[in-house]
Amino acid sequence: MRLPLCDLERAASEMEALVRSHVDNVYQCGPKTFLLRLKPAKQSLLIDLEPGRARVLVTDAPPPVPDKPPVFGAILRNTLRAAKLLRVWLPARDRIFYLDFDAGDRRRLVVEALSRHGNMLLLNENDEVLRVVDGAAAKRRGNGVGSTYTLPQAPPIPDEPSLVTADVATGGFAFNYELDRMVREEHSAKTEADDTALRNKSISKLKKSIDAVHSDIGKLPDATALRRDGQLLLSHYGELQTGMTKFRGVALAPKLSPQENVDRIFERARKADRARPQLAARLHDLQALLASVEEGGPIPRQIQVRPKGAPPPPRKAYRVFWSADGRRILVGKGGRDNDETTMRVAGPHDLFLHVRGSPGAHVIVPLIRGEDVPQETLLDAATLAVHYSKMRTAKAADVTYTPRKFVSKPRGAKPGLVSVQREKVISLRREPERLSRLLMTVGDDPPPT
Repeated sequence: MRLPLCDLERAASEMEALVRSHVDNVYQCGPKTFLLRLKPAKQSLLIDLEPGRARVLVTDAPPPVPDKPPVFGAILRNTLRAAKLLRVWLPARDRIFYLDFDAGDRRRLVVEALSRHGNMLLLNENDEVLRVVDGAAAKRRGNGVGSTYTLPQAPPIPDEPSLVTADVATGGFAFNYELDRMVREEHSAKTEADDTALRNKSISKLKKSIDAVHSDIGKLPDATALRRDGQLLLSHYGELQTGMTKFRGVALAPKLSPQENVDRIFERARKADRARPQLAARLHDLQALLASVEEGGPIPRQIQVRPKGAPPPPRKAYRVFWSADGRRILVGKGGRDNDETTMRVAGPHDLFLHVRGSPGAHVIVPLIRGEDVPQETLLDAATLAVHYSKMRTAKAADVTYTPRKFVSKPRGAKPGLVSVQREKVISLRREPERLSRLLMTVGDDPPPT
């Protein structure tokens, strides 16, 4: 929702009642959402820079605050706590706010509440940029850290009618509250509609994947019949000749020798034997995901449908999962990605895991020096190590683990091959429920609790 300039000007005029209030605390509630608690006014000033809801308003419904602020929020808190608010104003006919504070020296917050590219900058008494939320956007406008801030050239803004058509009580912050309520409700409705559309698209994608797996299972040859054909050929091996297309009902490749035809049939049988349990496990996982998504559960990142026109996210060498203890687990995507994950991304004190005696993904649990891995996180990481290996259909498997500092890359070794020392071994039995839970957590952000 883009707020008309007349509404922003009226909201700013109401905020004049906050002048001479002191900042009690500063919170960063999200990547681009900030909250200033003011005393003795006992009001909350919301600064939201998120696209579609950018605004500076006094709110009577502040967002939840985190226990520990991110870096920018901590800097802002240290700078502005106990500072006196001197002025809130719009310096030009644009959606840009100046908030001036007395923090010993003058400090100015510049809030660029633009509908798509909002930003916030902290200036000193000489209007030099000290900190900025979005450094890249500020540099593009010539307002990088260390530069003297200049107002962007305001585009022509037509006169628009107020969004607030109902009568609002005068005095206090009633207009701010009403405008904030409208933005929140519009954003909530849009988010709900987007979530519904995403859920429906993801359900459709899952159903197509399930149909594809059913189709693959239906196309699998009968391994028993293939082995029977192979035995038939072996029992009449002396009668076979190169160039035959069929022998007693068994199709042959005319360009292959008798031995090559026999080997080909038995290899097809082996492949069918390997593929059937793998497809069955894949089908089970997809059906579990579908049931969860249909019941309103979280949508795993790997099945989410990217909005049309949205740029693809930058590629990473690993997938991120979340353990039952809330720990990140990194799973390499194979080959060179495994090397990248283990040798470049992982720190020396992180835990390295790999299925024993079989090719598979490198799994990393980030840890700090001297920290022990929680038992549930160890089991979750080992489960992923088995799932992303050629042992994924086995009922039980062994997984080795050791601190990353005891893993090295031999000179000239092929991608993904490493040398491991001082490893320990955990024996793991397949737990479908644990695996299904883990597969639901894939994504850079922790799943909702």
